[in-house]
Amino acid sequence: MPGKLMAFDLDGTLIFDQKISSESADAIREWQEAGNLAVCATGKSLASARKAVEGYGIRFDYYVLYTGAVVADAEQHVLTSSTLPNGLVQDVVGKFADEPDVAVYGTTLDTDDVRFYSNIPDKTTEILPHFQAMDPDEIPEHEFVGVPIWVDDERKIAGLQDFITSTYGDVVDCHRNQMFLDIVPSNCTKASGLVWLDEQHLGGRYLPYSIGDSWNDLPMHAWAKHSASFEHSPLEVQEATETVTTSAADYIREVLAEEAEERAADGAGPASDDAVAPAAETA
Repeated sequence: MPGKLMAFDLDGTLIFDQKISSESADAIREWQEAGNLAVCATGKSLASARKAVEGYGIRFDYYVLYTGAVVADAEQHVLTSSTLPNGLVQDVVGKFADEPDVAVYGTTLDTDDVRFYSNIPDKTTEILPHFQAMDPDEIPEHEFVGVPIWVDDERKIAGLQDFITSTYGDVVDCHRNQMFLDIVPSNCTKASGLVWLDEQHLGGRYLPYSIGDSWNDLPMHAWAKHSASFEHSPLEVQEATETVTTSAADYIREVLAEEAEERAADGAGPASDDAVAPAAETA
């Protein structure tokens, strides 16, 4: 029976109210103890993902970050990456500096997340709770992977996504994640990062699963052999997945129960103690 790889979104999948439940953390460990790989697949940056999972006893085997632009190992050492031209970052930041109901952030390979401008007074977002202020003049000093844009008006978000795509579509992708637009290098999706990890780094040896709640998870769900969204997911996302579940923990345990039934039917018994994911052996 082949090993399994499950790709996990963070916000709205594992993280709610800036916390990961003990039930989800326990279920991820059970998944790995059964000899499977757990991959964090998120729009978050290296720095933001590190902060999001610390303190929960979760050690992902791999990370697909910045909506697929970066793949990292269990220690968050970068295995492959794509970056945005600094001139493009400066242009995007300048165009949205005065846009009402918008906050403009940046995600880099070498700093914590940054914020350039915010025209959303007296509000914060759980998607990017930790950031440093950065002057746009400092952009040439860093390597930017993404420009997340928080749009605090649902009526505007589709139009702004169309504007970004029509203006910069030959060099960037723009993914929607609830009330955020994530601008990343062209041809970067969660699926592209997972394909690189699965095929080029791991040799295509794992049966792929995915679980995620939002629009930016759609390419990931299309890549996976088996996929799950949630009852709180947009209808379009629910319709694109094989399963609509109540929680990540429930879905993990359903898949593990099916695996146990298959082993019993094959007479294979429980998973061997030495069926450990490669990243866990070498990290």
